[in-house]
Amino acid sequence: MKKWLLLLMTPLVLGACDKDNTSRTEIWTIAPEKGVAGITMGFGYIPAYIVQKGANASWEIVPGPIEGFSFEEGWQTTLRVRIDRIANPPADGSSERYTMEEQLARTETTSPVDPLTFSPELEIRVASRRADAQIAAYWIQDLRYDTPQWQAFPSEIEGFDFKPGHEYRLRIQPVAVYDEAKSDRIDNDSWSVKYRLRELLSDEVKESEGLPE
Repeated sequence: MKKWLLLLMTPLVLGACDKDNTSRTEIWTIAPEKGVAGITMGFGYIPAYIVQKGANASWEIVPGPIEGFSFEEGWQTTLRVRIDRIANPPADGSSERYTMEEQLARTETTSPVDPLTFSPELEIRVASRRADAQIAAYWIQDLRYDTPQWQAFPSEIEGFDFKPGHEYRLRIQPVAVYDEAKSDRIDNDSWSVKYRLRELLSDEVKESEGLPE
């Protein structure tokens, strides 16, 4: 009896395993501009595709990459994409792998959606002295958290006039920027994320406390 139960259960177990490992295909339209996606661990953003998964779907952010697909600014592209699950993804990585199976359409056009709608505005505190210039531009606190810690921030903030001895509270926005000088590089290598000042919320003359040595 146990032998028959085992034989009956085996296809179910195998079927469950197969289901976990099966891939699927979807039709994606890739907008001709890029937005940004947040890094899973820590503070930071990376360039990301703006994707419509189906004719009537809303636009959304997909970090990528899409294997076999070469993004070009100003060109909207429709693809058939195969999506495979990654069995043991890294802690800060995607659980899916994307591969272009076929390019269905490619049109030179302006973006149907404003990339800035996918770029969040963030509040940070900037310390009264800069971090090590070889590592980072500023010490910041990410004010999305109740007890923010000072951390190194690697980028300059466009439009922000830093003065030593002042502690600031800012609203900033990450934006994906195309560098034409790097157009010969593959995909994301020709894009970077810049941080822009949206609003100066406070400027106080003081020495920031608790900064890393």
